[in-house]
Amino acid sequence: MMRPRTSEPDLFDDSVEEPTKATEEEARTSVPPPARIFSVPPPVDPAADEGFGVEPLDRYAEKRKLGRGAMGEVALCKDTRIGRDVARKVILPIYQSDPQVRARFLREARVQGQLEHPSIVPVYDLGVDIEGSIYFTMKCLRGLTLSQIVKGLRKKDPPIVEAYSRPKLLRAFSAACLAVDFAHSRGVLHRDLKPSNVMLGDFGEVYVLDWGLAKLRKDAPEVSSLSLDDSSDDLKTAAGKILGTFGYMSPEQAMGKVSALDARSDVYSLGAILFEILTLEPLHTKDTWNAMMLATLQGADARASTRAPTLDLPPELDAICIKATALDPDARYASARDLHDVIERFLAGDTDVSVRREMSTRHARAAEAAARRASGPAADAAEARREAMQEVGRALALDPTNRDALHLLARIITTPPSEIVPEARSEVRARGFGRLRLALRDGVRFDVGSLLLMIPLAFWMGVRSTAHLLAVVGLTAISSALKLLAAQSEEVRRLYVFGYGAYLFNVLSIALIGRAFGPLFFVPMLLSIFTFAFSMTHSGRFRAAIIATGSLGLLVPLGLELVGLIPRSYTFQNGAMVILPQGVSLQEMPTLVSLTLGTVFLIVAPSLIMGRVQLALREAEMRSAVQAWHLRQLLPDEARSATPPPPPVSRLGV
Repeated sequence: MMRPRTSEPDLFDDSVEEPTKATEEEARTSVPPPARIFSVPPPVDPAADEGFGVEPLDRYAEKRKLGRGAMGEVALCKDTRIGRDVARKVILPIYQSDPQVRARFLREARVQGQLEHPSIVPVYDLGVDIEGSIYFTMKCLRGLTLSQIVKGLRKKDPPIVEAYSRPKLLRAFSAACLAVDFAHSRGVLHRDLKPSNVMLGDFGEVYVLDWGLAKLRKDAPEVSSLSLDDSSDDLKTAAGKILGTFGYMSPEQAMGKVSALDARSDVYSLGAILFEILTLEPLHTKDTWNAMMLATLQGADARASTRAPTLDLPPELDAICIKATALDPDARYASARDLHDVIERFLAGDTDVSVRREMSTRHARAAEAAARRASGPAADAAEARREAMQEVGRALALDPTNRDALHLLARIITTPPSEIVPEARSEVRARGFGRLRLALRDGVRFDVGSLLLMIPLAFWMGVRSTAHLLAVVGLTAISSALKLLAAQSEEVRRLYVFGYGAYLFNVLSIALIGRAFGPLFFVPMLLSIFTFAFSMTHSGRFRAAIIATGSLGLLVPLGLELVGLIPRSYTFQNGAMVILPQGVSLQEMPTLVSLTLGTVFLIVAPSLIMGRVQLALREAEMRSAVQAWHLRQLLPDEARSATPPPPPVSRLGV
């Protein structure tokens, strides 16, 4: 419905300069330029006389009152001649004899009636009833004002929240800008633009209401005292030298600079409306007219995103609000059309964002479906998990803020699969081979170090069999060569074959070393070191072969001695164990030194090997931890806080 004006009636003294005869003669004799001049509507002419007759009383049958203002009231009536509902506005009886009020009333009807635009309420009729009351009839509107919509959105009223999205309100605001620009093109300033004067119809209509304070740019400055209208809905509407609504009027309008008002004054009011649409709060939040006037003159922070940080407002709209509500008129948009154009450019880009978000939602749903399939049969789980990650990636590429996709990503990352996917299995195997190659290279160093220590000590102790010593050196050298071949091999089979050969020759050399002190001294520790180093692989069969060979390397020489096939290394007399060395002499000092250095070597060497392996594991864990940290940064804060700690190390079939 059409809302009535509520400003004081004795302060509307706009007048229009009558055209002179000279200007009329010039208009008749001048030749207009082609094309462009015919598309520009003529200026509004409110006229000065009444010039209409008395309408029969039964033309408009009143149904109910719609509203009452300071100088008139509006009723819903049935136009019996045409058969339609109209809004009929009549001057209040107490002002019927006031010529100033009658002139203002007629001026409002004629100005609004001549602004023929889809977003300006059309005036159907203007007349005097048989009681002498001036009235005019308008289209009867059905819908909600922006003020009502903003209140509903602020209260999170479900029907309003569902019906009025931000893009829809911005499109309606853009249409209102065009209506205001049309009025400006006809020489009319609105001067009272605010959310309650913009209505959204039930079928997509947008209307700019209440042209009672409209000013023709030819008018002389209005002079009167300041007064307030207590019947306005949100704020106070001041009339007189200061016309408009505090909180929405421009600074120059608030200072009463009537002659300085132009299209940019209405642009300021439109900017304040835009700010309220975005933040659901007025630009100037003071509740008294003088406080709001002071805030208007001093300026307000028009960054909508600062006032409403939780509403995810883009910076482009911040910039539009700031420019539209600048204190200096020269810094504002030059026209309401310019403001309309920048909103339309934003909406064109925002439409692209909406499309991207819709596509992101579709990919997120496809990812969710694939994630559900990933918990099915093992044969399809890996492919479904891969599809889920790809769809999540596409969803986040289109919309990094898609919370459904982020939560799904968190669930996929933090929930390990029931069975390792082939790619991950291959990566784990490759890392296992890397650790084995590292152990093989360290084994070469261990071989070289042991020979450098063993040969001088053997000669110091006294070599009983040079062939025995050369055999130990030769077997160790062959083992080192095979370790190097295995470490450099890229083929898994060659790695295992050369690796096992290297271990076998190590076991044979250790068996010969055992002839110095017997199979139960040094040999067990040497075998355990080499067995540990060669077992650094995920291959169960290779580990079994290494363990079996190492065990045989200890048991076979001992068994051969026990059955008498080779000389015994030990005899037992009177509770004492006597070592019978076969390879070296056991002189006191060299033997003690050899045993001491050998034991120290057997303590240090395994520690160095284990340390290098642990460094390799730590580097791998650091890479994994850094990768997991980067992935967690993709998740929303609540998802990161809900992410469970890493699971304990378990055997996952690799």
